Amino acid sequence: MLQTIEGIYKNGKIELAETPEGISESRVFVTFLETKPTHWSEIIMQYQGVAETIIFESYRDELLSPNEVEF
Repeated sequence: MLQTIEGIYKNGKIELAETPEGISESRVFVTFLETKPTHWSEIIMQYQGVAETIIFESYRDELLSPNEVEF
């Protein structure tokens, strides 16, 4: 039976988040996942958006609801 248990590799050891059930000894495969940043990059934080080139509000009455769109 295969089981997947989350863990953390730290200081040369793997710390499991829980104890696997029914397994006292087994072969394992360890896959190291890409570490995600813990904060937004400075470029994202400074992004101010883009000025709208089309004023959509003026087309509000012409828009169809999603149920009325023809394919």
